[in-house]
Amino acid sequence: SSDVCSSDLEMERLYNHIADFGMIANDTGFAFAHAHCFRLRERLLRLNKQLTGNRLLRGGIVPGGVRQDLPGDLDLPAELDTLLQDFNEVVEICLRNTILMDRLEGAGKLTRQTAADHGVLGYIARASGIDVDARRDHPFAAYGELQLPWKVPVYESGDVYARTMVRVEEVRESVSLIREAFHRLPVGALSVPLGPLPDFEPAFGIVEGWRGAIVHWVMADDRGRMFRVKVKDSSFVNWPALSYALLKNIVPDFPLCNKSFNQSYSGNDL
Repeated sequence: SSDVCSSDLEMERLYNHIADFGMIANDTGFAFAHAHCFRLRERLLRLNKQLTGNRLLRGGIVPGGVRQDLPGDLDLPAELDTLLQDFNEVVEICLRNTILMDRLEGAGKLTRQTAADHGVLGYIARASGIDVDARRDHPFAAYGELQLPWKVPVYESGDVYARTMVRVEEVRESVSLIREAFHRLPVGALSVPLGPLPDFEPAFGIVEGWRGAIVHWVMADDRGRMFRVKVKDSSFVNWPALSYALLKNIVPDFPLCNKSFNQSYSGNDL
């Protein structure tokens, strides 16, 4: 089940990163990429539905394991290889477009020092030269159990281009990770009973969401119900850094810089 949990996280990363690439290109006026990336996103959402019964992967992971097994008639690696080939073609067309590249390169620069001062996470950090990823630094699920191999993409320029390319490289790595996890699927129960929760004892977990590390802190009462819950989303530390990335940019580049960050309002308010 840990393989399936890891695959769910990578499927989530895929459809969000691909959609972001399209929206970043669209904010330069290149609607072609937006249309094709959202076509690919829809294919991924339909795959999510086959995998977990939900287009956004909700309810697929349950306490102690996963809700359902992978469909026997679905060759997930083959589906993703075809989709990646399609995405790579879109990326290549975009990166050859000099007008688009002129908008991405040098825009919304977040220096490594400012990024470190704010403790930014996820692709925002990795685009500014900070090599951080909870999948590697705090291994969980199949990332730790099977020691799945992958490369953490890190760029130094800290601009919109870097944040875009981190996403592109992570899409490629996610397909590779899912393929590896798929071929290592063990035979066994989909979930196991957890037993009673300890009374009023704190516990926490860290996972690398598609935006960055997410920390959950929980405590159960003496009846096994949630007594306290706190979630820290990466958007909480990433949002303030956007203000610095916007300095010395032209006004029309604000939507472009903002989309390259693409943080969560509700994640900040948690």
